[in-house]
Amino acid sequence: MTYRILALDGGGIKGSFTAGVLAALEEDTGHRCVDHFDLIAGTSTGGIIAIGLGLGLSAVEILEFYTKHGPTIFPSTSLARRWSRVVRHWFQPKHSHHALRSALTQVFGERKFGESQRPLVIPTYDAVGGRVFLLKTAHHAHLRHDHDAPAVEVALATAAAPTYFAAAQFPNHGNNSYVDGGVWANSPTLVALVEAVAFLGQRLEDIDILSIGTTSTPFNVAEKHRSGILGWNAGLVEILMNAQQEASNAQAMLLVNRRFHRIDHGAPRGQFSLDDARPDQIARLIALGRGEAVKKENIEVMHQRFLNGQHAAPFRPVYDL
Repeated sequence: MTYRILALDGGGIKGSFTAGVLAALEEDTGHRCVDHFDLIAGTSTGGIIAIGLGLGLSAVEILEFYTKHGPTIFPSTSLARRWSRVVRHWFQPKHSHHALRSALTQVFGERKFGESQRPLVIPTYDAVGGRVFLLKTAHHAHLRHDHDAPAVEVALATAAAPTYFAAAQFPNHGNNSYVDGGVWANSPTLVALVEAVAFLGQRLEDIDILSIGTTSTPFNVAEKHRSGILGWNAGLVEILMNAQQEASNAQAMLLVNRRFHRIDHGAPRGQFSLDDARPDQIARLIALGRGEAVKKENIEVMHQRFLNGQHAAPFRPVYDL
């Protein structure tokens, strides 16, 4: 029987695109994502979506999270305030994590990470130990430390993008601090594949992967290769994230013998950013996501392989809450 993985990229407010894709897929097929995937992985904004799906939220409810709370999490201000925020960004995080916490609490409430209806793998980065880290539901006997954490805390740990938000303290780990999983796994496809094989005992030949991006923009290295720090600026982070994202997807595709489907959209440079949460930008991202989802080459695959009415096996955590 096919083992289906859903992998959701990071990208800040561009998660609106992902939410638009998922909402259109659920509406067109008449099936919920949470019923059809055996494992869900998500990084940063994709981690927030993965947790929401795991807790039983519909894709439309997750989409509403972005439209309702996005402008509060990433506020748009007057020109003078924007310049002030740019200057502040050189010395401290650009946005307050309190707004993100408040928005997540309104959606997830006091629910625990371990209440997820599906196994979840959420990349983050240990800011104190200086190491990659994964937050996981109790889908293996060794995984006993994260499942009783509040869902809000897990979401904050994966979405604390450096320079945008302060590192997130994680009470279940002795208040250790974590930053955005996108620093090493902005596309969690390969992470999820390893989890399925190494911890969940799945065979590579049985695995089928659906990977969803948050829009992408080609990065022209030729424009920067003779530049110094100021010339590269934020582009250095962009190329590192794009490169590891491309590598993760390409390697996963090879390992599963091309049983891999990717939904994304190529956007012109500068059209979208991680924190441009103006309502019109969010609406554009959602519309793009919906449009990509229902393209013939995508929707046919959904009906045939992913949201086809064949439900995934029930998830029974190893440890109870």
